[in-house]
Amino acid sequence: QLRSLSNPREIAQKGDILRIFLMACSVKSVKLSVIGLSCLQKLISHDAVASSALKEILATLRDHSEMPDESLQLKTLQTMLIVFQSHLRPESEEDMSQALGICLHLLESSRSSDSVRNTAAATFRQAVALVFDNVVLAESLPTGKASPARLGSSASSVANNVTRSFGQTLSLAFSYGELTMREDLTDVGKLGLRLLEDLTALAAGGSARWLHAQSLHRTFALDILEFVLSTYVPVFRALLSYQQVLRHQICSLLMTSLRTNVELEGEAGEPAFRRLVLRLVAHVIRLYSSSLVTESEV
Repeated sequence: QLRSLSNPREIAQKGDILRIFLMACSVKSVKLSVIGLSCLQKLISHDAVASSALKEILATLRDHSEMPDESLQLKTLQTMLIVFQSHLRPESEEDMSQALGICLHLLESSRSSDSVRNTAAATFRQAVALVFDNVVLAESLPTGKASPARLGSSASSVANNVTRSFGQTLSLAFSYGELTMREDLTDVGKLGLRLLEDLTALAAGGSARWLHAQSLHRTFALDILEFVLSTYVPVFRALLSYQQVLRHQICSLLMTSLRTNVELEGEAGEPAFRRLVLRLVAHVIRLYSSSLVTESEV
């Protein structure tokens, strides 16, 4: 019946059907919750849920993320991604931090299986991309994106990837030209800035107050930062607040991580972390050296 919704707007306004499925989820029975979330996904996909219901849906998903059943955790993440991609997409800082926090909780929970962790990581990556896509649109910036290459195992593969990546980067930088720097941010721009600041703090081994995350694997946070820096170049070239975070926080993190006269402990000494640091340094020099002259020289 849900597949043949004739008037999704009317269903969204009444909210009776949504209430039934939320009640099924509130019973805390795995079987009922899975059915309830599946039906909720169909309602959201058909735009048959009012935007005012977002907070209640997020509260339901947060409660389900605490339940130890793997199938329910995966269904929760699947529903979370559908929410991000729909008209229900969180727009306030409070709702977005709660939504992203659900993904991070399942990513870092000791009770999560490898399958749940991998799904949580993928969901969080896509959510971050959607946030910065919206920043580009809200701030009326150029929408071209870079395609950073991942290094292969053989020497020839490495050389080819580096050459191709460098060429793409130069082409991308040229296509943007000189963007006018501005200070004002839209609400969407401010939300993206909060996310960037917290990702930087987590990559440095600290905690994230907005995301309510005490810790996160630094390699994962650094990987997300690399994606953002290499993909959303106009954001850092045109928005002063973003460039300041890049200059004072991200570059500081990279300079500290590059030091060789100190004993590196934990993740900071692992090859995967070191490779990510070097890739980030390469992006900063290739894409932002004209505005970060001193930092690039260091």
